[in-house]
Amino acid sequence: MAKASKTKKRNGAAVTAAAVLPAESMSTARKIAWWSLLAMVFLVPVAMGNFTWLGFRLPLTYDQFDIVKVFFQRVLGLIALGAWSWDLLSHGGKIRRTPVDWLILAFLAWVALTTVFSIHIPTSIFGKYRRFEGLLSFINYAVIYFLVLQFADRPSRVKALAISLFSSSVVVAGYGILQATGLDPIKWGTLPFEQFRPFSTYGNPDLLGGYLMFSLPIALGLALTENEMWKRVVYWVGFGMNAYVWVVAFTRGAWIGGAVGLVILGIIAWRNSAKLNAIDYSFAGMTGVIGIAAIIRSLSNPNEVMNFGKRFASILQFDAGSGKTRTEIWQAAIDAIKARPVFGFGADTFRLVFPKYKPIEYVKDAGYLSVADNVHDYPLQLAAGIGVFGMLLMYGVFVWAAVRSAPLVFKRTTDPKRILLGAFWAACAGYLVQLMFGLSVTGNTFLLWTAMAVVLAPTATLVEFKAPSWGMLVGAGLLVLAAMGVGYQVVLIQADNAYLLARVVLQGPERTASAIRAAKLNPYSDSYRAEVGLAYTDELLANVNAAQQAQTQGQDPATYVAAAKDKLGLAERSLLNTIRFVEPEYDNYVFLANLYNLAGQMFDARFYTDAIKWAKQGTVVEPYGPAIRVQLARALVSTGKNADAIKELEYAVKMDPTYAEAALMLAEQYQKRGRSADAIRVLKTTETLKPAQAGVAEQLARLEASATTAP
Repeated sequence: MAKASKTKKRNGAAVTAAAVLPAESMSTARKIAWWSLLAMVFLVPVAMGNFTWLGFRLPLTYDQFDIVKVFFQRVLGLIALGAWSWDLLSHGGKIRRTPVDWLILAFLAWVALTTVFSIHIPTSIFGKYRRFEGLLSFINYAVIYFLVLQFADRPSRVKALAISLFSSSVVVAGYGILQATGLDPIKWGTLPFEQFRPFSTYGNPDLLGGYLMFSLPIALGLALTENEMWKRVVYWVGFGMNAYVWVVAFTRGAWIGGAVGLVILGIIAWRNSAKLNAIDYSFAGMTGVIGIAAIIRSLSNPNEVMNFGKRFASILQFDAGSGKTRTEIWQAAIDAIKARPVFGFGADTFRLVFPKYKPIEYVKDAGYLSVADNVHDYPLQLAAGIGVFGMLLMYGVFVWAAVRSAPLVFKRTTDPKRILLGAFWAACAGYLVQLMFGLSVTGNTFLLWTAMAVVLAPTATLVEFKAPSWGMLVGAGLLVLAAMGVGYQVVLIQADNAYLLARVVLQGPERTASAIRAAKLNPYSDSYRAEVGLAYTDELLANVNAAQQAQTQGQDPATYVAAAKDKLGLAERSLLNTIRFVEPEYDNYVFLANLYNLAGQMFDARFYTDAIKWAKQGTVVEPYGPAIRVQLARALVSTGKNADAIKELEYAVKMDPTYAEAALMLAEQYQKRGRSADAIRVLKTTETLKPAQAGVAEQLARLEASATTAP
């Protein structure tokens, strides 16, 4: 790969073809940039905000995974970009380029254009909370790609990137093994997935599976290309750890993507004359035995998700379980794309789009609380967000990068070092396959752009850049901007810490103050804004309870009543502002309608009119939303419109028969109208489908007893 380069003239600039140069000393600034990239590849995968295992009382952030990964990714990216730019502008140097770069710039320009037409511009810029794949992340991917392209110009640096990723994988896989074996030192509380299913530093087995698409082929590539025996053993052990977690995470998309990546790497290794020895055969055999043992052990697990046989068989089952809800989400995405095929709804806005386009069947299959904030299919996710053309531009980048680098990667040689380059190519392929069924998050997808730069680097050309007279001044300005960007990332972490305190720790005015602080530090987060209204609502309830208690004790409740009315006004103003900020967010209509129902119950019946108004607006935002129907029914009952309330409750229960609050309210209305049999039927259905919900079994028993003793 390290051949003498040829220099030719292109538009007056010296262009050097042949990408791999002999080793050269780097300036301090370039060293900072390079080591920042290596640190990013290691730190982003392992980063999370929960350090309670070290004795800390609380996590650092409410979002304990993605926001921390975004922090390290952007901070280190800014440091690398600032240092590299300073060096280039002040001293000159060479810029490495490929034709793919132009398509990436076109893609970024298109995403910026779609942001202008987005249904919610802040979300399209910053990304949805806990996803963060808005315009800024796409720019960040491109910057990481460009910087890696500048440095991955020789096998030693490619190997350094691989080792950095491998090192992080040992941590990620090691923690995953602890979780799978019940030895997790962190107490996570109730998890939204099965116990002992590893999620490691990613917070979700599906997201962990996405990371393994990179760590598996890179670990194996290092093992097959290492000459020192002890290092080869280390890489094989790391590969075995990653392979074990890959199996026991029970993530179907990752199984498919990982298999594709490993098969491709096997082909590349064969074409590059990989030489296997006894160590390789021994560790490959041990890895296979451990994996097969884990599979066999799982076959006796009654949980279908944790049973390899049943889980594997469900890959092609689309009429039940998560396969069914997945196809329903895809259908919603397709309908959304049909509605806005050109510009889409804006990057990372699918949570705001989904309520309007989801099929009614999804509510019953996934439950009334479930909202899909991702399509679980990257092409559909992109098309819904940035339009069909934007999706084609993105995949055009991937295809062009694959086609341009494939001749080098798959060329038959006797150079085993090419295998490591091929491992990055196989990782890209495996991850893109996995994304057909999974989620793109910044903590994984930055590795796709890193790997893409690595495989394109040998095909790059060099352009000489002479430092201009104003270079140092502009370079200094860029350093200042980079420092400001780093400072802003710190502010975002502080905001999420305040949100954590408001959500989990603090009560009363302290909670409200913390929520306000979070919203002030990051005013672009609708989640933070909504929390302010909810905190004021809780203060309202606390003052009402205090007033009732004071009255019971013969004291004057006037002070508490006045405080409650004040909190009502503040809560109302906050929630209305939040709705104005992000009109498509369904939850806020539920919060506001609930607030007005409380106000009608506690202060003035006229508030029920407001509850009806905003609940009806909520049904427009999400036609198949049982929670807003319940709020509407509460207001209708309170204004004497019982027949209309029953219709809303019947619709809510039809959408989700397990929704206990709706079932209890409907049964009560039936009972008042002498329809005891219907009341019993509704509660029986709810109890059968989802037993042990508060109040359902008790009310059902009372109704059945009353029916038995009735004359």
